[in-house]
Amino acid sequence: MERFRTILADPAWDMSFIKRDVRPNQVAMPYPVMKLQDIKNLGITLRPYLADCCHLFLWTTHKHLPFAFEVMEAWGFNYHCLITWDKGGGLTFFGFNRRTEFLLFGYRGKLDIVKTGKAIPTLLSEKATKHSTKPQIVYDYLEAKSPPPRLELFARSKRKGWTVWGNEVEKEVTI
Repeated sequence: MERFRTILADPAWDMSFIKRDVRPNQVAMPYPVMKLQDIKNLGITLRPYLADCCHLFLWTTHKHLPFAFEVMEAWGFNYHCLITWDKGGGLTFFGFNRRTEFLLFGYRGKLDIVKTGKAIPTLLSEKATKHSTKPQIVYDYLEAKSPPPRLELFARSKRKGWTVWGNEVEKEVTI
């Protein structure tokens, strides 16, 4: 069984679209969502696939930020820092324009990140494209700074150099 050193996860957080006049038919998520406890429980089945020293990059939103820390801990990772993605636009709720998402970085074992070359910035500004699609630059940074083998959880497409798992791709590993 392959033991991964880099994990990128974009959990199917339990959320729903809000009915809006500009998008009257957009009231359900285009994929199944998961309860927080189910996301946390993935850590139990994930552990045998993790190298002793490995990285976790965990996507979350404003609403789910506190829960992302719980997931990180349940999966056995220590929090290190947060990367903010400015998507260039977003929805306004209760007087706040939510145009950012977050990518938490955690590790288990030794914090073994490549220190040479261009550093990973903690603020990324890339225009959002399709729903839930993350910016290419994130993959570029992870491939330059975080060691293989790499696993993307909740993947939406296959990517060279990554093992993928998710509802929208042919799974390459059973978790």
